[in-house]
Amino acid sequence: MKKAFVCHVVLFFIFLMYVSSAFSEQLSFSYVWNQISAESPAQKSAEFQTQAASAAKDRAGRHWLPTVYMDAAGYGTNDPGSAFFGLLEQRSLKQSDFNPDSINHPGDNIYMRGALGIDMPLYEGGMRSTQVKIQEHALAAAENESSQIRLEEYSQAGLSFVSIAILAKQKKKLEDLNVEIEKFMKNYQLGQKSNPVGYSGLLGMKSLSNRISGFLSQYNAQMLSHYFMLREMGVNNNEWLPDISDAVQFAENYLMQETESSGSYRQASLQEIAFAGAEAGKIEKAKSLPRLGAFAESYVFNGDRDTANGYTAGLYLKWNIFDPSSYRTFEEAGLKAAAAKKSSEAYARQERAQRSGLQESVKALKDNIAIINESDKILLEQIEVMKTLFKNGAVSALQLIEVLNRRVDLIAQQNEAELAFVKSSAQAVTLEKFDIQKRIEGIKD
Repeated sequence: MKKAFVCHVVLFFIFLMYVSSAFSEQLSFSYVWNQISAESPAQKSAEFQTQAASAAKDRAGRHWLPTVYMDAAGYGTNDPGSAFFGLLEQRSLKQSDFNPDSINHPGDNIYMRGALGIDMPLYEGGMRSTQVKIQEHALAAAENESSQIRLEEYSQAGLSFVSIAILAKQKKKLEDLNVEIEKFMKNYQLGQKSNPVGYSGLLGMKSLSNRISGFLSQYNAQMLSHYFMLREMGVNNNEWLPDISDAVQFAENYLMQETESSGSYRQASLQEIAFAGAEAGKIEKAKSLPRLGAFAESYVFNGDRDTANGYTAGLYLKWNIFDPSSYRTFEEAGLKAAAAKKSSEAYARQERAQRSGLQESVKALKDNIAIINESDKILLEQIEVMKTLFKNGAVSALQLIEVLNRRVDLIAQQNEAELAFVKSSAQAVTLEKFDIQKRIEGIKD
């Protein structure tokens, strides 16, 4: 247990050294996102799904083309029926071939047959044209789902990117404050135990320093988790920091929709799936209708007597008057379509409620951040005044520490408010039809 604890401590301090050294390069969000977009397995998978749906749509759109086939076979037989009809297909039947013994006991015969045929459906109850519509809806659903997956990764990348910047900024404030406290402790002359008031002030400084160290460890761990997240998403740079410091400005630039929302890509995908379900009922109905088609086949037949050719051409009609496997399938398809439609409507309502809640949260957090920033300016001014009073002996160390503690509290509040703000903004953007490329290209690095 002791060795495991030591290992954990060593690893933790390695992590801290990694974070503290990651200041040699600044990266823009556009650069980070382009790396992720190029490497993302999830986005590539969605693109392949879209391409597959596009291929299915193109195939369905060629339903009006005829089926052309070729058939070839070579075989040996002494079957009476096959041997006799083989003579017919060679067009070489003789009078002597009607001998009962020759018919019943033919010798071994070797035949070869090749055929080229065409089958053209003329009417199928609207089944094939309906399949085209279904594939069109399936392609639209795949495209919207691909856009949603891309947007969710964009949202996560933006959240991690700006979170690192927020945490680094607050971490720097705490480090600077801790340096000041250490200077106070080093120069503090009244910290002997024999002086209870002075010693109490020294203990307060040590306690505050420890509190700041706790926050620094927490912020370092949070920064590492975001670095690891971005690395797994495809960011290959090792030592870097975001090139931004203002979380509100970043969110307004990269994570907020400028126009009124018309729903998310996922909602649009579910709508397309519902539309496809509504079309599926027409296919089930078409199964009970007659099917009409034309066909033609030309063949060449070779045997030991001769080689001959022939053809067959005509029309065909197929009509399943009763098929137990199709019983109530039309009704079933209608119920599934209705369920998909209601599911889409339910998701749309849930999304609207979630989006409205997040938008209100974003507004409230933005106002709160402005208030905290204003309070921070006032408190910084108050701290400078208290330092002067402390040096002049007008206030005690405990009074100064109380103000510095409020500074730590305010930094923590500022950190929490900004992280909550960007998290709500990142969640809200996934509920919009957000144009990533337009936003990235529209903002100059």
